[in-house]
Amino acid sequence: MDASAMFLFMATFVLAFLSTNGEEEETKLPPHILFVLVDDLGWNDVSFHGSPQIRTPNIDALAACSLILNNYYTESLCSRARASLMSGNYPIHTGLQSSALKSGDPAGLPLDVMIMPEHLKNKGYKTHIVGKWHLGYSKKDYTPTSRGFDSFFGFYNEQIDYFDYTNYDRSEDPTLPTFYGIDLEDGTETIKTMRGRYATEVFTERALDIISSHNESDPLFLYMAHLAPHTGNEYMPLQAPMTYTSRNSHIQDSKRRMYAGMVSALDESVGKLVDAFSQRGFLENSIIIFASDNGGDAGSYQKGAASNWPLRGQKASSWEGAIRVPSFIWSPLLRLKDSRISTQLMHVSDWLPTLYSAIGGELSDLGKIDGINMWKALLYNLPSPRIELLHNIDIFTGMMALRRGDYKLIVGTNNDASDTWYKPLGFDEMDIPSSMDDWIFKNDSLVKKILEESNLWILQTADSWRINATISCVQPPPEGNGGCDPNQSPCLFNIAADPCEYNNLAEKYPRIVRSMLEILKRYNETAREPILNTRDPQADPRCHGFSYVPWLDEEFTAECPYA
Repeated sequence: MDASAMFLFMATFVLAFLSTNGEEEETKLPPHILFVLVDDLGWNDVSFHGSPQIRTPNIDALAACSLILNNYYTESLCSRARASLMSGNYPIHTGLQSSALKSGDPAGLPLDVMIMPEHLKNKGYKTHIVGKWHLGYSKKDYTPTSRGFDSFFGFYNEQIDYFDYTNYDRSEDPTLPTFYGIDLEDGTETIKTMRGRYATEVFTERALDIISSHNESDPLFLYMAHLAPHTGNEYMPLQAPMTYTSRNSHIQDSKRRMYAGMVSALDESVGKLVDAFSQRGFLENSIIIFASDNGGDAGSYQKGAASNWPLRGQKASSWEGAIRVPSFIWSPLLRLKDSRISTQLMHVSDWLPTLYSAIGGELSDLGKIDGINMWKALLYNLPSPRIELLHNIDIFTGMMALRRGDYKLIVGTNNDASDTWYKPLGFDEMDIPSSMDDWIFKNDSLVKKILEESNLWILQTADSWRINATISCVQPPPEGNGGCDPNQSPCLFNIAADPCEYNNLAEKYPRIVRSMLEILKRYNETAREPILNTRDPQADPRCHGFSYVPWLDEEFTAECPYA
C-alpha cells in the first residue's frame, strides 16, 4: 500500500471512529431519576446520622455510597416544600408561604408555574408520581396528570389512614363541617376497593410496577412521594404492622416504637426500589435522591413521635429541626470514590435546576426561579454557589427567617411548644454499639448486597463516615428559650458554629440583624398574594360518594345537601 492509499485508509478509519463515537454520544440515554421524598422524617430518625435508636439499613447503605447533604434545607410544612421542589421557587413566589393546603381549599400550586415533570417531559422523560400530591385538586387542572405526570397513584391531601385510605380533616373554622372521605386516586379516578393493606407497601408495589414495565429506551422520572412516616388521621396517628414494630422491640416507649415501625417499613421500601432499578439495569445510569419534605413532628403538632434531636424545634417552625432534614444524592455520575459529607448550603428549590443541569438541559429553559444549580458544585466538591437562603416570610403570623452565610435570623414563631428541644423518650438509655456499621448492616441490608454485587459499593472506612454525618452540640440545651424570644425581638444564630441554636447573638451583632431585616423586607416586596385556607363546603366528600374529587369541575358541581 503506497503512502497516499495508507493516508486515505487512516483518514477513513479515524472519521468512522469519530462518527461512531458521536452517534453513541447522541444516543446515550439521560439518567433515570428516582426521587424518594419522605414525609416528616426527623434528623434523628435515621441511623446514618448516628442515632442508635432506629435502624435504617437500606437507607444507610445508599447513604454510605452517596453524597450526604448535611447542610440541606427544605420548608417547614408539606405544601410549601413540595411547591418549592416542583417549581424551583421560594414559597413567597408560589403563594404558599402562609399555610399548608387543607382538604377543600379551592386553590393549589398556581397553574401559571411550570413544574419539574413538565420540564423533564420536554427532555423525553416518562414521568410518574406515587404517593402524596398536596398541591391542590379543586379542578383536574391542578392534579398531577394535568401538570406533567404520565401517571398518578396516590392521594391529594395532607394525610390518610394507612389502612383504609380515608382523610379525616377538621376545619380550623368551627362553623365548617369536618371532612371525611376516601382519598386514593389512580389518575383522576377514586379507588374504593383498597382496604386493609398497609399504604407504604401498596405505594411501593405500584412504584415497582412502574419500574418493571418501563420502556428502557426512555429515561424515567419516578417521584416516590411516600406518606411515611407522617401521621395518619388524628384518631389513630401512628400505624404500622407488627412485622415492622417487632424490629424495634428495644424501644420501650410505645409511641416511639410504633413510629420506628413506620420508618422500618419505609426503609424496606427503599431497598425494594433500589433492587428494582438494579434488576432493570438502571443503576449504572441513574440519580437517586432521598430527602424529607420537612422536619419531624415531635408530638405537639399532630401527635407524632419523630425526633429532630439535637436540632431545635419541630415541623411548622423556623428552627433547624423543622427545616434541616436528612438528605443525600446517590449516582455513579458523581464519580465518588468514598462516602462524602457535603456542607454545601442547599435548598429544596435547587433540585429543579440541579437535576435539569445533570441531564444536559439548558437552564434558560426554566425561566426565572429562586433555585440555584448545584450540579457542578456537587460533582467537583466546590463551594456552594448559594450564599443566601430565604426560609420563609409569613405576613399573617409575622414568622420570618433568613440564612445568609453562616448567620440565621429568626423573627416571630408559631406560638406553640415548637421553640424547644425534643429528645425522644428512652434515648439516653440506648447503648451505642462499638461499630454502628456492624450493627446497622448485619444480615439484612438488601441495598448493601446489591451495591456490592454491582461493584458500586465505594465505602472505604467503616463508621467514620457516619460520625462525620452526625451533629453534636457539646452543652445541654439552655433552660427556657435560651435567651431568645423571636416574638419580642429578632434572634440571630451562627448556624455553622451553633447548629442547635443555643446562643442568640442579636445583641452582639446589631448591624448584621439590621442588614438581614432589610433583605427580608426586599424579599417581601416580591411576594405573591398568599393562598389562605378557605374551605369550600361544596368539596365535602359526602357530596361526592364519600370521595375527595375535583369538585369545581362541571361533572361534580351538582347541588350538595350538606353544604
